[in-house]
Amino acid sequence: MKTTWILTTCFLLCAACGGEEEAGSSSEGSSESTAATEEEPTTEAPAEPVACSVDGEAAASVEDPTFELRASVVGPYTAGEAGTFAIELTPRGGYHVNQDFPTSVRPCGPTAVLLPNADLGNGDAEVRTEERARFQVPFTANEAGEHRVSAVVDFAVCTPETCMPDQRTVAVLLPVQ
Repeated sequence: MKTTWILTTCFLLCAACGGEEEAGSSSEGSSESTAATEEEPTTEAPAEPVACSVDGEAAASVEDPTFELRASVVGPYTAGEAGTFAIELTPRGGYHVNQDFPTSVRPCGPTAVLLPNADLGNGDAEVRTEERARFQVPFTANEAGEHRVSAVVDFAVCTPETCMPDQRTVAVLLPVQ
């Protein structure tokens, strides 16, 4: 089912960007696949459980030939006061941020960090253009110290010929005084 969703999403996203389905795409399970492509594009990402981990191997940035995804500190931060950290997606190599794809940012942190928004979407972006997408993720740290937070980010970068839907995790240490 996930493979069908990915193929269908890629097809729909390519169509939304003005491209055509890639020659390498498969139409195995054609009845399910064909039925899915005949529907209108969805504006919601599929509700798949994503493990939230602050102790994982996620780095502050993910660099790819088609994009850079980065989490960054925008402090200073004080315990008990609201703050934000940034998540920014910058396309590379002729790609752009797909404006029709349901970009989402799902933050995760330790119990000492309150994250009031469990899921940020397109409408929550501080900046959302074809050149970049930037989100300010709100939080309040209940105690001083370095707190590792992460965010699972769903997005798509495209050219006129192809779209690359992706999901990556970035993390950052928040120095709270």
